Amino acid sequence: MMLIESLVAIMIIVFGILGIAGLTARSVNWSGQAHYRTEAGMYASQIVQAISLKVDRSSPQALAASLQKMQHRVSGSVERCSFSGAEADNNDVINLLSAARGGPQHVLGLPGAVPTGQQILVDTTDGLNKVTVTLCWQAPHDAGLRNYQIQAYVH
Repeated sequence: MMLIESLVAIMIIVFGILGIAGLTARSVNWSGQAHYRTEAGMYASQIVQAISLKVDRSSPQALAASLQKMQHRVSGSVERCSFSGAEADNNDVINLLSAARGGPQHVLGLPGAVPTGQQILVDTTDGLNKVTVTLCWQAPHDAGLRNYQIQAYVH
């Protein structure tokens, strides 16, 4: 009887240790996802700031026209993270988009990010001047694509 009780106690301890190990593995995965989402937010914010600094504010019409030049791959779907169309007409924005997918100066970028997974949309109707930046990536252990989207108003 004592031997059976000790075996049951050992099994309970083993199941407890296995549960803790499983939770640890999941927390490492969630931590990695949070890290990539934070990096995506940083890249997207830098892109919005670069756009805000590079626009012509001499008149509302000049602002709208310069914002339109910042659009990048305006066609496509956020759900599939597949965008097409012309690239932005600003080297600073192009360089920041490149850095987000692992560009110059040993920047790692977002894993699995590709040029067709980045989009900048501009809405200048009624002086709104809304800029939407979408960045997509896929970490090594992710089953599907992830995306980060930020919207800002440039005035």
